[in-house]
Amino acid sequence: MFEYLAERYEPGTTGDQIGADAARLAAAARRLRAEGHLIEFLGSTFVPGDEATLSRFTSSSPELVEAAHRLASVSVERVVEALSLPRQETPNAERPHRPCNHGSLFKEER
Repeated sequence: MFEYLAERYEPGTTGDQIGADAARLAAAARRLRAEGHLIEFLGSTFVPGDEATLSRFTSSSPELVEAAHRLASVSVERVVEALSLPRQETPNAERPHRPCNHGSLFKEER
């Protein structure tokens, strides 16, 4: 299996819409897997400043990722092969402290 990124650009989209899309993509991937296809939905990343969403999948083909989008009624601009690298752990003394505010990622700031 390979890893793929599915890109889509949707001006004016909200975090709630991205969450609903992700739920439908996960269900579509489960349905395809139940039919014997090799696919798994790994999650989505929303980039509000670019009005872009990148969804990650493992799959036997990019066409299967596109099929999951069709089943989920979620648009897709392109599907490209990707490579995720494991996170490299840094000793705590060397790790900079940055507060994390994940909740603000999905709030509209318009």
